[in-house]
Amino acid sequence: MLPEQLEQVTLFDWIRTQKHLSPFAFHIANERKTSPMQGALLKRMGVRAGVSDCFIGIARSKYHGMFLELKAGKNKATVTQLEFQNDMRNQNYYCVVCRGFEEAKAAIEHYLNL
Repeated sequence: MLPEQLEQVTLFDWIRTQKHLSPFAFHIANERKTSPMQGALLKRMGVRAGVSDCFIGIARSKYHGMFLELKAGKNKATVTQLEFQNDMRNQNYYCVVCRGFEEAKAAIEHYLNL
């Protein structure tokens, strides 16, 4: 398992223990390698580059929900990922880029307490 995958699994292991959160949280599986033909089909079906890893479908304060991009090690958010988050912020979604499980957990807890 790659470091970012391990952090993601750890995050969702924790999310599943949070009964008030788990029904509303999901991973957006956008990080796949496919054949060119399958990739073209996925694009036609609506897959968009840069979409954040996780979504929390709970409204808080002025926000409709939360998008979370999870990074590990030296990985950084790409320009496309930052553009996606900016687009979502403009629609009143809370967006963060977190490094690892602990930072992601803290960001989710902060958001839920708004």
